[in-house]
Amino acid sequence: MSALEKKLLKKLRHAITDFEMIKEWEIVILWVSWWKDSMVLWYLLSKYRKIAKDKFDIKAIYIFKDFLIDCDINFLEKQKYFQDELWIPLEKVVLSLPKESKLNEWLWQNCQWCAYARRIAMFKLCEKYGATKIIYGHHMDDIVVTSFMNMIEWRKLKIMPPKNKMNLGDITFIRPLAYIREKEILRFAQLNNIPFSSCNCPIWSNWMRNKIKHQIIWENEKIIPKFVENIFWALIKDFKEKYEKDWYNM
Repeated sequence: MSALEKKLLKKLRHAITDFEMIKEWEIVILWVSWWKDSMVLWYLLSKYRKIAKDKFDIKAIYIFKDFLIDCDINFLEKQKYFQDELWIPLEKVVLSLPKESKLNEWLWQNCQWCAYARRIAMFKLCEKYGATKIIYGHHMDDIVVTSFMNMIEWRKLKIMPPKNKMNLGDITFIRPLAYIREKEILRFAQLNNIPFSSCNCPIWSNWMRNKIKHQIIWENEKIIPKFVENIFWALIKDFKEKYEKDWYNM
């Protein structure tokens, strides 16, 4: 095991234990995308599960959205990787839209609708498998960028927390990569030849998230040491003081 893998596993373990993300014998649903964040998360979780004191079961799910363009990227390759290298079966679920939906025309696609439709599908899978946790691959940079988005676009101070529970139902979202930087994830994926793909969504390049990340967050990090880390820990401290008791119900 490399020094980088040990470092990332330690950060993953601390995030899981600090926020009590996974309990013993729980069934957790992993939403799989082909991005580096998602693929590295599943790799680390497969390693963590072997050494974790509290054993748990993983259901890896890939949701194919047939109303989007070129999103089904090398599914068989990734499925083989999951099953042969990580020993985690990967299930594919096809998500369709009604024929009359305007979202069948790519021009009308939007990130909010895509995320909403995918989330509803995940809720149904939780019911199918008796799971109460959905795991996302959001990392430290994602949490900081989302917080900036909430301020800039929605005029509110709100963090995307490492763990939050839905008001309706018994579903909790957890983000075990919360303590890990995006640059660490990319380096790890490259060094370990983890297969990952970029998103081919036609509206991705103009997404506000990318503009905030590249033009605000990463530009400031060039001149201010630990810019992302310091903002992240300030957000986490505020979150714990205000919302940890009810896990930031949504």
